[in-house]
Amino acid sequence: MARIRSIHPGQWSDEDFVALSFPARILALALRNIADDRGVFEWKPLTIKMQLLPADSIDVTALLSEMVANNIVIEFDAEGKRYGAIRNFMRWQRPKKPTYQHPCP
Repeated sequence: MARIRSIHPGQWSDEDFVALSFPARILALALRNIADDRGVFEWKPLTIKMQLLPADSIDVTALLSEMVANNIVIEFDAEGKRYGAIRNFMRWQRPKKPTYQHPCP
């Protein structure tokens, strides 16, 4: 389920975040809208593209790989599915009544 998220001002100066390409930075911020309240999301590049960047001609798989390489997200397997977890999610987001939909890495 999509969530309304704010962008913390400190995000813009996070060294790992600013090392990303511009499209990867946009995707990194957009992933918060589909992540659960722990920052975990299903690792489905085509679904992510259709949910977050449907009008853009970009390769979400490549952008996710760039985010892994720059320590923005981690990829993991649990319960027979692939997931991603946003690094420092709780640093930038503080849900008032957190709910968790996905397993934690």
